[in-house]
This record gives sequence, C-alpha cells and structure tokens, in this order.
Amino acid sequence: MAGWRWLRRPAAATVGGLVAITPFTGAVAQVPATGLREFYHQRVHWGACLDLRDAAAPARTRCGTVRVPLDYRHPKGATLDLAVSKLAATGPGPRLGSLAVNFGGPGISGVTEVGARAKDLAALNRRYDLIGFDPRGVARSAPVNCGDLSEVTTPAQLAKACVHFSGWMLPFVGTPDVARDLDVIRQSVGDARLSYLGFSYGARLGAVYAHQFPARVGRIVLDGVPDPTLDDAGTALAQARGFQKALGDFAGDCAAHHCPVPGHSGAEVMTGLTKTADRLDATPLLTAGGPLDRLAYLQGLRNALYSKDNWPYLRQALAGLHGGDGRLMLRLAYPGEFGGQAVGRALTDWPGPPQANTETANLAVDCRDTSGRPTPRQVHALDARFAAASPLFGPSVQATLLSCTGWPRGTDTGHRVAAPDAPQMLTVATTGDPATPYPGAQRMATALANGSRALTYRGEGHGAYFAHNACVREAVDAYLLDGALPPDGAVC
Repeated sequence: MAGWRWLRRPAAATVGGLVAITPFTGAVAQVPATGLREFYHQRVHWGACLDLRDAAAPARTRCGTVRVPLDYRHPKGATLDLAVSKLAATGPGPRLGSLAVNFGGPGISGVTEVGARAKDLAALNRRYDLIGFDPRGVARSAPVNCGDLSEVTTPAQLAKACVHFSGWMLPFVGTPDVARDLDVIRQSVGDARLSYLGFSYGARLGAVYAHQFPARVGRIVLDGVPDPTLDDAGTALAQARGFQKALGDFAGDCAAHHCPVPGHSGAEVMTGLTKTADRLDATPLLTAGGPLDRLAYLQGLRNALYSKDNWPYLRQALAGLHGGDGRLMLRLAYPGEFGGQAVGRALTDWPGPPQANTETANLAVDCRDTSGRPTPRQVHALDARFAAASPLFGPSVQATLLSCTGWPRGTDTGHRVAAPDAPQMLTVATTGDPATPYPGAQRMATALANGSRALTYRGEGHGAYFAHNACVREAVDAYLLDGALPPDGAVC
C-alpha cells in the first residue's frame, strides 16, 4: 500500500431563449509556424484498440496515435506519440465534425473515459465523432513514471523519485503544451476549428486553448470550471469551504433519511461526523486493507462528495464504520492504489496496458503549472484561515499546498485564459460543487473576455453534464449541436 496518502489532493474525471450561432465549417486551418509542418500534415491511422477489449468501451471504438514534439520550441528534437480514440458519429443528422473530450484530473485517461461514457455522450455522438485523448504524461501517452512509491512518505521524496525516472519530460507536461497538442490533434482529425467538451481541469485546458488559438475555437463547453482568478492558496481555501458546504448538504439529507450517524438534524449529523474523525485520530480502525485513520476517513468523505450518486455508498460506509467495519470507507478513500508503478516499462510502448499513473501525472501537471513553492512556515501562517474555511477539511486541504515541494520550478502560464478574439463559449457551474466552487464559472466567463455565457445548475456534485439533469443536458447539447447559447443568467 502506498505510503504517501498525505499527498492526496481533492480530485484528480441547462434553458430557453437561445441565441443562434452559425456552425463552423470550411477549409482546414492554416498550418502554423515553420518547423511544425510535419506535425500538422499528419492524419490519424485508426485501428483496433488492443487494450480496451476488456473495458467498457463500445466495440466500434477505434484507436491511433498523434505525434507531437516534446518541446515546441525545438520541434526537430524528441517527439511523443499521444494516444487518441474515436467513436464515429452514428447519425441521424449531418456530421458536424469531431468533439474532443477531456475529463479532467489532470491525469485522467480520455481514451478510457470516452469509451466508458459513450452512453452518456450518445446524443452528441450522433452528429460528432467523439475524440478521446490521453494528454502527454498520462496513461498511454509517454506516462510520467515515478517508480515504486510504496516507501515514499514526504513530498520531497516523491519529487526526487519522479525526477529520477521522468525528469526528461517534467518541464514539458504543463497545460500550455497540452493545449498545443490539442491543436495538433484537431488538425490531425481533419477539423478546421476545435469543438470541445472539458470537465474540471479539462475546463481550464479548454480556456487555455482559446487563449492560445482564438481563431481556431469552435463550440467549446467548460463544465466544473476552476476559478482563474485564484492563486494556489485561494483555490485551496475555496475547496475547503466547498467540501465543508457539500458535507453539510449531505448531512442534512442523511438526517432526513434514517442516517446511520445519530442526529435529528444536519447539524447533529455533522457533529457526529466530526466526532468520528476525532476518534479515528486517536485510535485508527484496523481493517483488512490497512488502518482507517482520520486522514483516510476525511479522504473517503471528500471522494464521496464529488457526485450525489455516491451518497448512498457513503451512507453504507458510515453504517459499516459505526458497526466497527471500516473496509467500505477505506475503499471510498483509496479506490485505486498508486504505488508500485512499473519501473522498467518503456514510456511509449502503446498499444498495451496503460500505466496507472493518474496521481503522479496529476502532480506533475499541477506542479508544472504553478510557480508556488511555499515553505511549511508560509503554509502554517494560513492555519487560521483554513480552520475558519472548514473545521473538518481545512488542515488536510491546506497540506496540499506543500505537494510541489522539491519539484522542478514551474510557471503560471497555464492559468492564462484571456481570449477576447475567440467566439463565445459556454461555462457550466453547479451551486453545490465542492471541488470547483460555483463562482468559478462566472469568473472564467469574465476572464475569457469574449462574451462567454455562464449557466447555473442548482444541484450537488462536481460537474453538471453527468448529473442526470435534463435541463443541463438540453442546454449543453443545444449549443454543441445547434450553436444556440442559453441567455444570460440561465438557471437549471
């Protein structure tokens, strides 16, 4: 079992009165700067998806690779092969082109997730080819490899391991490079403009793409949107508040439905949840999967709050915990362990089983995308603010500010999103979103500076499109399929 559980960040995958927008069609976009011509002239050779045979992907899924330069400043140097997948448009109706989808993280495999979410995306798949892709450093696309992490216990140790195995590529996994890869993918599948659906980190990637390539923006939807106006500490504080609020919402619902935690009100259930954390801090509960301590318990609570679909499982886990069985809570906390990565595996041998490197890829991208390297003293100076933001989650979220200790220097360019010359886009925000709290979507729409719209979903969980809300689905689909934006202030 991995020894670096302390490092886990909050994860790392809509309305009438519509405004018509003309569909984007036409010739392939102009090839950019000299030196990149060979990359922009390639076409994907689609074939069988060898490592998706046992996955949830439909049998019709096709896979291929797109070659990109490791360093766009030196395109004649080393290259990477990025894994891409396609679900061809099924009809009825005329094909609109391709829709690239990114499920966030950073670190989530788009190749895997597009296949797993094919039924949820079926309405869009009628007229779009769905394109999944594993961003550089992730899964099948030159994955960041940090070796066997079972003995790693500090951020500095983790950074040292990742630099040892993947130091050659860590300077090139930032969001601006991924956005440039996305433009090569766009050209390689034959689209003049990018149609795109991005969730969570994928929303930031879409905004960065618009900043870098405004003339190639088609219809872009950003769901579960990070706030581009916040620094690292501000983002962590917002998440602490968001998870505290989401847990309060769960507690109120639990109290009304025979909650396994004693209490007749949400406030009383919250008190019980807090007492359980204190008890596990003093005496961890031993399980077959390892000790369930305060940190693991809080991680389980946080993970369950990403979707209201998880609430029944959280109730079951709490019932088991109050009966002395912590196995389900531990499973909620750590659904997939991430030590023991294959040390000797070639970094580009795809197709084949993808390396499970979601967590390390998440850190590699996050640390490349920030210049912040605070000291423990600087982080502790924020103790009172985090305690006020969330008495329960504040300290553990605060600790993530030290996650990039020892990593190579990063930059903040991955947060530049201004795109005044790009077409309008659609951002979607959930009022009860704990990971990317509600104000982020409106602030992103403002920061894009191109008249983009913000759609509000009054609900729970991280992201709205998969939240089983017909209003959200209809609004997002109407924009992507028909070019119709919802009116200002639209609410689902």
